[in-house]
Amino acid sequence: MKYSNELKVGLVIVVSAIIFFVGIRYFQDIPIFRGTYTLETAFADAGGLTSGSAVRVNGVNVGSVDAVRLDPATNQVRVWMKIDRGIGVPEGTTAEVEGLSVLGTVYVTLRLGPPANPPLPDGGFVPARPTGGGLADLTRLTERAPALVDQVDSVLVGADATLDGLNALLRDPASELNATLASIRGSSAALEALLRAEQQRLARTLENVADLTGSLNTLTTENRDSIALAVTNLNAALEGLNRNLASLERTTMRLDTILQRIEQGQGTAGLLVNDPGLYLRLDSAATELNTLLRDVRRNPRRYLRELKLIDVF
Repeated sequence: MKYSNELKVGLVIVVSAIIFFVGIRYFQDIPIFRGTYTLETAFADAGGLTSGSAVRVNGVNVGSVDAVRLDPATNQVRVWMKIDRGIGVPEGTTAEVEGLSVLGTVYVTLRLGPPANPPLPDGGFVPARPTGGGLADLTRLTERAPALVDQVDSVLVGADATLDGLNALLRDPASELNATLASIRGSSAALEALLRAEQQRLARTLENVADLTGSLNTLTTENRDSIALAVTNLNAALEGLNRNLASLERTTMRLDTILQRIEQGQGTAGLLVNDPGLYLRLDSAATELNTLLRDVRRNPRRYLRELKLIDVF
């Protein structure tokens, strides 16, 4: 049982690790069964970039940020990215941090170089795209502001519609939601009433269980020697049974050997069983003996004529 529990725990750990790995790759939009390769870049300001942030090309997730470290020698932020092996990043590609850390949407955008350029190798470096400073960032933010406002507005509209629908269901006495809540309240009340009505009986049952456990413990303690002796005798009986089974197995093997020899015609018994000539001779002798006995019964004087009484007796 102990080995079985350890095996179950090990299987649960392995399955959990597989599910965790698959889930991480799924939520990062990384192919589950396809490999990745590593690219490196460096930024003057990470802008809230963290491990696990998305890496995008033309708005499509092609990988994720593996690690973000500050380089004390250059005061730059070094970033390592895991890229889907099916996506080739050519030389001349630049990297840029985009998104708003306030909304938790910071990601790395790769501006691909000319397709004719050779692809970057595993561990290659992608230079950061030059920025125009705070004014350029503010300009890009201003350009994206309408889209962000539209997204926030759509989210608020959806939330408002959901709340309106929920309020309508709560106001409607015949709605399934009210029926479900009423059923839950009724079940809770019935369960509470049952527990109150059976409280004393449950208490007595628990006391009886406690008494039974104490009695079993006392019985085991008082008869410890008898139980140990019974266990010893049982072990001895089992050992004797094992010896008898081993002896029976050896006897069975010997009997099998004898039967094989008889079937192969070895020995007297084998000849008796397998030699048809011996059977025919025995049958012929028995036939002649029967003929002789019948003749003796019909003509006893022929055989007793020359015998004297004293010779017979």
